[in-house]
Amino acid sequence: MLRSTAAALAGYAASDLLESQPDLKQTLAQQVFASWPQVLRGCIEELAAALSAGRPQFLAGYLGWLQSVLTARGLPAEAIPSAVACLAKVVESELPAESGPQAAGMLRKALDDLGRNPAGVPCFLKMDTPHGQLAARYLLALLEGDRAQASRLILDAAQAGTSVPDLCLQVLLPVQQEVGRMWQTDEINVAEGHFATATTSTILAQLRLQASPRQGNGKTLLAAAVAGNRHDLGLQVVGDFFELAGWRVIQLGPDMPVPDLAQAVEFYQPDLLALSVALHNQLVTLAETIQSVRSGQRGATVKILVGGRGLAEAPELVQQFGADGFAPDPNAAVALGNSLVGLPAADAPLAPSGAT
Repeated sequence: MLRSTAAALAGYAASDLLESQPDLKQTLAQQVFASWPQVLRGCIEELAAALSAGRPQFLAGYLGWLQSVLTARGLPAEAIPSAVACLAKVVESELPAESGPQAAGMLRKALDDLGRNPAGVPCFLKMDTPHGQLAARYLLALLEGDRAQASRLILDAAQAGTSVPDLCLQVLLPVQQEVGRMWQTDEINVAEGHFATATTSTILAQLRLQASPRQGNGKTLLAAAVAGNRHDLGLQVVGDFFELAGWRVIQLGPDMPVPDLAQAVEFYQPDLLALSVALHNQLVTLAETIQSVRSGQRGATVKILVGGRGLAEAPELVQQFGADGFAPDPNAAVALGNSLVGLPAADAPLAPSGAT
């Protein structure tokens, strides 16, 4: 019900907000959200995901992120609480009596949690380690727009003996997380973020050519980000780790439509399907994807592994969706993937201890 009426509910709540606080109309950070209805529609989608999964923390975490983004861009700190309070009133009055109070109650509880635990935006780089110092130099090259220097830093480190898994886990991925934090706090813009992601993707391809994979084990991984998930860099690293462990890997990339993914499973006949979920509101799509895959002859028996931030707070949900397991990082993905298809899990770890 929330999903089907999200646009209308967001419009009503935005009207109430701007009528009570007209000064907010001109202060919204346009480079992030186009309008207050768009902001509030995102809140409704997160509310729907939290209710569907029975995980109130999804909504509380999203509101913390949203407040961090918008206050970093000049919005008053009280703007998000005011907007969500208006949304709670609209949801309670517009939804049926048996569901409105429940939805509004979750919104108000998330607001209380936000007030008690203001969201912080920690730095993702650890400057007191050699890997952290390399990551800082790599980030500086990205921010200066120097792709050649960025590549040299990483490829020279590989030539000097730093393992490819270590470079992925302790340099490239933390830098990408830091790039995301810097965008969130308005330290860089979207173009700079896209440049960093494109450069890192290119370097990952170069590292893959330099790595020495184990002998092929006869197993095939099919990897994809679910429809709506346009972020596949982490999935690319996961695929690289499987290749290093001896798997044949077929990468389908981001935003994979449900019917096409189900067809790909039947065509490629993989032993393992890896799915990436970045946001809570993609969990419904994940469930639909798995249901569609399971309707096929190969899909009925293929092992399904899920990863990504969208399920990091509630990994136990994957079994409810029909998947076989959740992996929080590339090493864990290979270990669990091996185990699911009958390979020794001990063959999986590819990076020394201490990898994040």
